[in-house]
Amino acid sequence: MQSKKVLIPVTLLLLIQLSVPVSCTFAQNNPVIDQETKERIKEQYGLEEPQPPIPILEQQQNKLLGGDWGSTPSVGAVVLELTIWIRNPLIFISQQLVHSLKS
Repeated sequence: MQSKKVLIPVTLLLLIQLSVPVSCTFAQNNPVIDQETKERIKEQYGLEEPQPPIPILEQQQNKLLGGDWGSTPSVGAVVLELTIWIRNPLIFISQQLVHSLKS
């Protein structure tokens, strides 16, 4: 009973954390130094123009769609998981979290 009291809030906090998009900070677009100084510093230190960052949505899609998904589960296993999910979604989510932490 006590583990449910701990597991449910922790699961909800994890879901909230996963649903918040990753935020990025960027330098200001209007540089305070003039172009001549910028070119001199580039030449002095051998710097190159930075590549634009990959959009956050594309990064998330690469994480979701990439990787090895393994073998296809049997129909019975899929129906069982769907039944558990429909009857009690919190238990299903917590089981999935526990299984993902084990592997």
